[in-house]
Amino acid sequence: MATITLTVTVANPGSGNRYYIDGVLQATVSAIPGNTYIFDQADGTNSGHPLRLSITSNGTHAGGSAYTDGVTTSGTPGSSGAYTQIVVDATTVQTLYYYCTAHSGMGGSFNVGSSSTVKLKDIKGFTVQTLSSDPTTPASVGQFYFNSTSNTFKYVQPGGAAAGTWASGGALGTARYGAAGTGSTSTQAAGLVFGGDTGSGTRMVAVTEEYNGTAWTEKNDLNTARGQSAGGGTTTAALAFSGEGPPPGYAKLAVTENYNGSSWTEVADLNTARYAGAGFGTTTAALMTGGTAGPGVTADTETWNGSAWTEVNNLNTARGVKGSGTTTDGVVVGSSPSASTAFENWDGTSWTNSTAMNTARSNAGCVGNTTLALAFGGTTPASGKTEYWDGSTWTEVADMANSLNNTGASGNTTACFAAGGYPQTTATEEWTAPDLVIKTVTTS
Repeated sequence: MATITLTVTVANPGSGNRYYIDGVLQATVSAIPGNTYIFDQADGTNSGHPLRLSITSNGTHAGGSAYTDGVTTSGTPGSSGAYTQIVVDATTVQTLYYYCTAHSGMGGSFNVGSSSTVKLKDIKGFTVQTLSSDPTTPASVGQFYFNSTSNTFKYVQPGGAAAGTWASGGALGTARYGAAGTGSTSTQAAGLVFGGDTGSGTRMVAVTEEYNGTAWTEKNDLNTARGQSAGGGTTTAALAFSGEGPPPGYAKLAVTENYNGSSWTEVADLNTARYAGAGFGTTTAALMTGGTAGPGVTADTETWNGSAWTEVNNLNTARGVKGSGTTTDGVVVGSSPSASTAFENWDGTSWTNSTAMNTARSNAGCVGNTTLALAFGGTTPASGKTEYWDGSTWTEVADMANSLNNTGASGNTTACFAAGGYPQTTATEEWTAPDLVIKTVTTS
């Protein structure tokens, strides 16, 4: 088989130093088993930029380590004779990345196969790699292997929102809708919901419940019962603000409360009393926007600095909304009381109208930010439809099992929960989008 020399140079295309492979910026290298590949770093621009391989994109800068099977290195980058070499055979991991050990973001992909997707014909004549357990990291996407535990051939497909599904979670202790939800932005196993409307009697409640991924546990109540409120933070440091008071007055509330993991304490009020608006952030940096205030809806937006609310630039369109994010990177979806496909982005200074959703919604759940977001449920009519935002377009993905409307939600586009909903329910649904999908090869 052949030995292929890849000439490596370093230049700054305007976003920091990057590797060029044979003159191509961060080129994807397609390798074939049986060949040897030499990354030639003799050019002077390589000085201070040692190239290595890893199964993790960006290598050690992303928590990975150097891949050493079949790899040798020689010399000092930038000097004659300097190189990193890899002998590719049947046991070489099929998805590798080249990276600079000294600087983040310089490298690219090294794929074993004739293209970015490994094809069976490219490993013809070579023994398929044997693994005792299935891969668990995104770096293994594209890998074809034999699982010696199950005695089956398998391959790894990309995961993400397209492979996401909803599943039933633990039931709330108190059936309600219009509760605020908050918690971890990385898992559905650490959430908090508070307030809400039970639909009967005094209707609005102050009940707070915490979720551990399996069951809800009642915690100390809010000081002020409310429905259709907003909030932000975590299970140990949360903020509740705005809301609708109980009958007969159904007062619009400006009350803000701070939660320390045990109890709620009243702090400074919003400038504009309202309910059915969007809120997100933390106990020291939060945002409130939209909702019903006075005789109709409002576009007012306020930010919280840990001690007081300040009015900032308004939404482009006054309406009730649901949203997610931070005080510098947030989104709101839909509208109430009438459903719409509207979608606005917040950059820390102003709101911008962005690409409309596919499904018009009112009181939808929402998690994420301007780069990655998920919208789900809502009305009109009641819908369990879920859409994924990738920073440029909305794509419909797996529906909810229940058509939850006006639910309390928290998490991100790979792991979130939706709890409660109209008509009042104890239902909880969990969204999980895996990093990868393992498929078994069948033959006949």
